[in-house]
Amino acid sequence: MSTTTKRSPNTMSSTQVTRETRTTGYAARTTGELLIVATNTSTNYTTITSPLNRNNVNLECFTTYKWGNETCFRLVTDNNKKAYEVLKSAGYNVQETPVTLWYTKNEPGRFNKAADALAKAHIDTYCTYSTAMPDSNTMVIAFDTNDPNRTSEVLSKIK
Repeated sequence: MSTTTKRSPNTMSSTQVTRETRTTGYAARTTGELLIVATNTSTNYTTITSPLNRNNVNLECFTTYKWGNETCFRLVTDNNKKAYEVLKSAGYNVQETPVTLWYTKNEPGRFNKAADALAKAHIDTYCTYSTAMPDSNTMVIAFDTNDPNRTSEVLSKIK
């Protein structure tokens, strides 16, 4: 039976993750994700991203989807604290929840290895999203799970 645990940020910095990824091909860290739910309009993307742009906040990984008459934005930025304050001051209801970012090789079968390892560890996954460039050797996959710290441990062991 899976249990929900409170997540604390992993001490590995983005620089350390990048360095480890270059040398080993894999790394994982627990970080925060910002969740914003807004009324679905054609200007949602610009009204959410413009304040971040004006305040030099970079999106590292994100996804958006329509949910009824609303749009959900899930964002991981280079400065979630700043992004949280910027979006709150712009009038958005912002929630921060922990997610695990897995920096891994951009090659066929990597997501399947993660899915298999998480299933064997009995970790429930609620949402995943990723970003990668076709010519890049690295991709990042965000995992929202019931146990982000164990998720980081499990994903870090995948060769």
